Amino acid sequence: MDLIAPSHTVEVPGWVTYPEEDWQTVTPEQAGLDPEGFARWLAGLDVRGARFGGEDHGGDRYGAVLTRGGCLVHAWGDRHYRHQTASVGKALAWAVLGAAAAEGLLDPDEPIHRTWTGEGELSHPHKYLTAGHHERLTWRHLVGRRDESVHWGGFPFEIGIRWRQKRTGLEEADAVPGVPGWARWTGDPFHDCYSHAEPGTVGLYSSAGFWRLGQALTAAWGRDLKDVVQERLFDAIGIPAGRWDWLPGGEVKDRRFLYPTIPDSYTYLDPPYEIGGQVVRSGPGWVVISASDLARFGHLNATRGLWKGERIIDADWLRGHSGGNRSGASGESGHFTALGVVTTEGLPEHRHAVETASILPGDLFTGPVRPPARS
Repeated sequence: MDLIAPSHTVEVPGWVTYPEEDWQTVTPEQAGLDPEGFARWLAGLDVRGARFGGEDHGGDRYGAVLTRGGCLVHAWGDRHYRHQTASVGKALAWAVLGAAAAEGLLDPDEPIHRTWTGEGELSHPHKYLTAGHHERLTWRHLVGRRDESVHWGGFPFEIGIRWRQKRTGLEEADAVPGVPGWARWTGDPFHDCYSHAEPGTVGLYSSAGFWRLGQALTAAWGRDLKDVVQERLFDAIGIPAGRWDWLPGGEVKDRRFLYPTIPDSYTYLDPPYEIGGQVVRSGPGWVVISASDLARFGHLNATRGLWKGERIIDADWLRGHSGGNRSGASGESGHFTALGVVTTEGLPEHRHAVETASILPGDLFTGPVRPPARS
C-alpha cells in the first residue's frame, strides 16, 4: 500500500491575512459571506459544551472559533478556555515528524529501529523495534496518510480497557492471522503494546501506535517535543509557550479518571517516560490549548504551511484532527476557512484538514474577505 501523501501547495491570495496578538473580528459581510444565509446556518446549530467520558463542560467551559482569511468570523462559548483536547495532538506529532525529516534526523520511509530500537528502555524484549513485525515498521506506518484517520503499524485499539476484554481491534481484518507467534497476547495493556500485524497491511485507529511514535521522536530529536513544536510552529504563528501545554504520557497513564466514566483507559502508555533526560510527551494527544489558538493552527493548515509569506512547514506534514471529547482543528484552502474547537458539541465534523472542501456550505460565500483597516 502506498502510504506517501501527495504534496499539496496553494497560492495564497492577497486578501488572506494573519492574526497578530489576537484575531481581528469581522462581520459575515466583511468575511465575504451572505449575512442572511450565515445567520440561518448558525440558527440551525445546537452548540454547547461536550460531555464525553463524564467530562462536564457546562457553562462556558467550552469554546469554538471560526475564521476566514485570517479573521475571526464567529465564536461560541469561551474562545480562550483551555482544556486537554484528546487526540488533537496527533496533528502536532505529524508536524514534529515532518520537521525531523526536514532536519535530516530520520527518513520517514525507513524502519524506525535505524534511529531508535528501544532496547533496554522499552519494558519487554518483544516490544523492541528490532523484534518481529517491528523490524519493518516505518515512521510513516505509524502516522498513516493525511487523508484518513487510521494508522498502519499493526498496534491495537486506542483505549486500553478494550484490551482487557481480549480485543485488539484487529480481529475483524482478514489479513491478520491472529496474535503473532513471536509474542503472546495477555489482555494486559502493559504487556501488549506492540505491533501485532505486518506493518502496512491493516489500517486501524490506534493511539497506542502514536505513543510509540512519541517515544521514538523524542529519541530522534533528543529534545522535549513541546519545545520542538514551539520553535518550529507556534513561535511563528503567535502562540506563546505559556499559553498551551502537552501532557506527558506518564502523567496521562497515572490519571485513572482522566475521563471520569472511562477509568484506566490509557494504561498501555508504557515506559520509558523519559528518554535521554527528556520527558516524553503524549504522541496520541492531550494537548491543553484554547480554541482561539487551535484556529491559528487551522489557519496554517488552510495556507498549507505559509505564514506572512514565510514557509513554516512543508504542506505534506500538516493535517487537522479531532479528539474524542469533541475538540478539533482544521483548515481548508478552497475558501481559507479554519476551525478551532475545544470540548464543543454541535458543530460540523472537523477531523481533517481538507484542501478544497469548506467548513461552511459553499453557497454562503460571496467573495473575498474585506476587513476594515486596522486603527
